Amino acid sequence: MPALLLPVLHTSTAPVDLMRAWHLDPPLTALLVTAAAAYLIAWYVAPRHGRRRVSRWRVLAYLAGLEVIAVALMGPPDHGNGARFSVHMVQHTLLMLVAPPLLVLGQPGRVILRGLPAGSLRWFAQQHQVRSLLAVSTQPAVVFLAATVPFVLWHYPPLYEAAVRDPLVHELEHLTFFLGSLLFWVTLAEALPAHCRLRATAKILLTFAVWMATDLVCAAVTLAPRPLYRVYEEAAALWGFDPLADQRLGGAIMWVAGGGLYAAVLVGLLVRSTRPERRTVRLSRGARAPERLLFPLAALGLALVPLAFLRYGVVGSAFGAPAAMVDRLREDPSVFEQRVSTFVTMYQVGEYEGVPIVAPPPGVEVYLVGRVDGWYPVLELQEGVQYRLLVSASDVPHALSVDLGAERLTVRVVPGDVAVVPLRPERAGTYEIRCTELCGPSFREMTGRIIVTE
Repeated sequence: MPALLLPVLHTSTAPVDLMRAWHLDPPLTALLVTAAAAYLIAWYVAPRHGRRRVSRWRVLAYLAGLEVIAVALMGPPDHGNGARFSVHMVQHTLLMLVAPPLLVLGQPGRVILRGLPAGSLRWFAQQHQVRSLLAVSTQPAVVFLAATVPFVLWHYPPLYEAAVRDPLVHELEHLTFFLGSLLFWVTLAEALPAHCRLRATAKILLTFAVWMATDLVCAAVTLAPRPLYRVYEEAAALWGFDPLADQRLGGAIMWVAGGGLYAAVLVGLLVRSTRPERRTVRLSRGARAPERLLFPLAALGLALVPLAFLRYGVVGSAFGAPAAMVDRLREDPSVFEQRVSTFVTMYQVGEYEGVPIVAPPPGVEVYLVGRVDGWYPVLELQEGVQYRLLVSASDVPHALSVDLGAERLTVRVVPGDVAVVPLRPERAGTYEIRCTELCGPSFREMTGRIIVTE
């Protein structure tokens, strides 16, 4: 899978080592390793408590699900999601349509319970609050909302933009996608106590409703006449691709993958419903009430989903102003470094973590150079003043990306190439510069700062 994704990532023209597109997330790594260890230990000790182990293929499915999460959140899709919509949709596909079904096939709940000592298992069985919570959370209406509402809301352009620009919001987006999808697949797979399981008819209706609601979002994105997300229009100017074509490719990825999977599951449920059941689980009258709400909820979702995109996809004006024009000059990297040094010597006003802070007066050319250890120097600019920024790289290709509040600046530079960018900061604050190029194993730590004063 990672090898297939590499060609669509925004890499430089030189060959890029695949491992450089990976990064280590210590909390996520610890969580995945803990989940794998707990599962394997419980599976191994189950016979000691007189209980059967689940099949080995289920163990492999569970571990594969954890691996898919690692690929999605620490591999190439996580690096490319801020530059290409299609790569971001690959990441969402892995988190919603690949990892959750694999985890559910591993039956982690059953494995953990079978690995518990008799005393712990009795204590768990006495927790009626847990049983009540499971009964409520697996009602069709709850599952439908959990599986579709995050999908609809997070693809609404303002919320999507916030997720791409803010790492914490992005993590929240992925968490809601994953948990909602996990609840859906857990409910369909009957990996729950008997009193929480749905009838075959409810499963069929639930699958069809989720399929249609998510399909409408995918259709709205794929068939939109203009790009919906400004962040990818900015990236297109940097990397030289068609943002609308990329958006349609991303929408088609989700549309085809989701539609194919839901259709296959629906056919399987229909075939299974025609067979005589060995055991019939009847829901109480109180539990059937939310099930009857599934039809109006599904209809409401189907009616409202396109409305969320009307302003941005059909009748709305294009996002903001076009990206600033960038002129290009050719200059030897050593000569540019000398100009940067002179610039720092003339206008340095302080230091930040050992890096000079430079405050040039209005009308003076502003210099910035990208190195593998960071962007140099720290710039202190005045709000509302027009500057002429000259930025280049001294070692390997880099891509400057900084959100200045009112605008987002993205510039790709290579050694020997100087980008000349008109810059007018409109909002005071301290803004972090990132590198969005695969410039080395620690590209995520390559940062810098622009300070805008009133």
